[in-house]
Amino acid sequence: MIPDPVEDCLVHRLVFFTDSVFAIVLIILVLELHPPMTAAEATFGRCVETLPHLFAYALSFGIVAVYWVAHLNVTRRLARFDWPATVANLVFLGLLSLLPYATAWLGADISGVAAWSIYSLTLTLISAANMALILALLRGGGRLVGGVDRGEVRLRLLRSGSPGAAFLVGLACAQSGWPMGGQICALLIPVLIALASRLAPPPEWLGSRSITGTGS
Repeated sequence: MIPDPVEDCLVHRLVFFTDSVFAIVLIILVLELHPPMTAAEATFGRCVETLPHLFAYALSFGIVAVYWVAHLNVTRRLARFDWPATVANLVFLGLLSLLPYATAWLGADISGVAAWSIYSLTLTLISAANMALILALLRGGGRLVGGVDRGEVRLRLLRSGSPGAAFLVGLACAQSGWPMGGQICALLIPVLIALASRLAPPPEWLGSRSITGTGS
């Protein structure tokens, strides 16, 4: 099949736009970290006060990085432009762009029930949108990516749902009045990803070239 220049241009614009949104989200995350304005303010107590913000930033940065690697993994074979997949991608990016807001709230009230509830709910919705994006990209036997089997679709869906499942637990903990449970729920993500690989082992060809990620 002869490559279509217009099709290639649209695919590239979709990927470049997505990468730009990821980069902006990461920049906004770091802008929420406010160092002392003067040397007089740089006290030990001031440093301790910034620790919740640093924790929230590190947690969100790690999660965004995982989603970016996952998105890179699932779109690296994208060969055709498709409007439903583009809309699903925009919904995913729209929810992802809310993460700096939830992160700032979490840093300001690291032990608050409302803060952890909003943060966990945001990440649960992002994960659900990522699953919808994968379904849109891989539908129809993977015609947009050059073909895909059901095993790979199942594996990618289970992995992409892992962060959402983990933070759904965190949301339940926060709503039960135990925000500390939300603080440790992120540790469930690698466990759930490993469990997903057990439940839906990757095809041999996929496992040999896969980049680790929630969408891989």
